Amino acid sequence: MKRLFSVFAALMIGCAIWAQDVFTVVYATSDDGFVNVRQSPSMKAPVLTKLYMFSHGLGQGVFRGRSGNWSKVSVGKVTGWAYSKYVGEQTWFEGNGQPRLVATKENTSIWTDNYRDGGIYELFTTVKRGTIIADQFKEDGEYYVLTTAHDNLYIKKTDAKVVR
Repeated sequence: MKRLFSVFAALMIGCAIWAQDVFTVVYATSDDGFVNVRQSPSMKAPVLTKLYMFSHGLGQGVFRGRSGNWSKVSVGKVTGWAYSKYVGEQTWFEGNGQPRLVATKENTSIWTDNYRDGGIYELFTTVKRGTIIADQFKEDGEYYVLTTAHDNLYIKKTDAKVVR
């Protein structure tokens, strides 16, 4: 009975973690280097913007959800739908039991490097409170840092907490 209860508890915890939003960056995987972001999940819907491939090792948009073969994504201030076949995902959450970084504010800001102004950070996106940001991160001064091939993403320590 104890073993059955332990398995049930582990499954419930796992389901609770995966029921939460996970911060996921997206990028185009098409041969031409971009995928259209449309007003609704249909090839006939108007194109709002484009989602491009990696730039400096970082995806250019943020995953917001899925409906059938379509991914809801935000690119800058535009949110729309991209055909999932041409959308790659990048996340810093493996879900392997490591301590995870969780957003504590309703609009937790995630910042990126801004080389135009000498390394001053610029806003990449925001996530809602409770979003799992990562379980692969490091600390640097007042920030938690998510690393990419070239750039980094930064979350102020005052805007997130480490959950063990």
